[in-house]
Amino acid sequence: MDKNPTHPNREGGQVSATSKAPNGGLQFFDDLASFSQAAETATGIVFDFASLAGLHTNFLGQLGDAYLVLNIKDSDTEEPNNLLLLGEDKALLYSKRPPLHEAQKAFEKVLAKPYGRSTVLAFLTLSKVLASYKQRLESLIGAIRELEQRFDSKKYRDLAFEFERLDDQLEDFHDILLKLQESEYEQVETRHISFDYSVLIAESLSLQGRYRRRIAVLSELARDNEMRSGAELNSRIAKLNDVLKKLTALTIILMMPNLVASHFGMNFVFMPELRMPWAYPAVIISEVVLVATGLVLFRKIGWL
Repeated sequence: MDKNPTHPNREGGQVSATSKAPNGGLQFFDDLASFSQAAETATGIVFDFASLAGLHTNFLGQLGDAYLVLNIKDSDTEEPNNLLLLGEDKALLYSKRPPLHEAQKAFEKVLAKPYGRSTVLAFLTLSKVLASYKQRLESLIGAIRELEQRFDSKKYRDLAFEFERLDDQLEDFHDILLKLQESEYEQVETRHISFDYSVLIAESLSLQGRYRRRIAVLSELARDNEMRSGAELNSRIAKLNDVLKKLTALTIILMMPNLVASHFGMNFVFMPELRMPWAYPAVIISEVVLVATGLVLFRKIGWL
């Protein structure tokens, strides 16, 4: 690898690091049109990379007989997909955030091997993408903690959807890692960097487990909130039932003396009680007795 690579060249949106090695150089592009033109020049094939970059899933496939196309999504939905064109003497990458040039230095010996450059570029890009999923997980963990403090149904739905989306993408990402490890594509010779690649696969599997544990935590939060809501609703219903019981009891208690009083409101010619001097106090005493009896009975059954 040339120890003095060219400085980034922003003309045409291209950022490249060239080498005097016979198997070509690593080329980085932050402009899709420039990447497409370079890919067409290298392969002689016109390909709709714009549609590929808009896919919401990872993609791995051959372009012609000698080149491998790799579409890898970062965790950020707003960030465009990373596109790689990998061949024996060409290694092109379209990315808004390409791997740092310093990261290549650890693979100087690998770069000189057959398909070494395409292998290194694929590995660096895959590592960068995995790092984006790690960073995204940390931010989502903070959102879960906020949800634990104060549950919000809309935030829960949005967060659950985001975790499901990222988990699916990470599963696709892991599947691509395994396909590349199985040497199904000669453009990525993972045996050149078997240890580093095995570590990458282990980190991917571990991260996928962390995402799924957080999905389980979210489900538990939803269940707890549902149980709390159910308990609060049951408590309110119990209080309402208690109020209704008390009102019913009071209605019945007050109805009994009202029945006695209504008797003397009737207009009949012959009403002997009107001539009895003890009738009025007797009515009052009977009303008091009826009310007291009602109070005792309803307290015994727990309605008062």
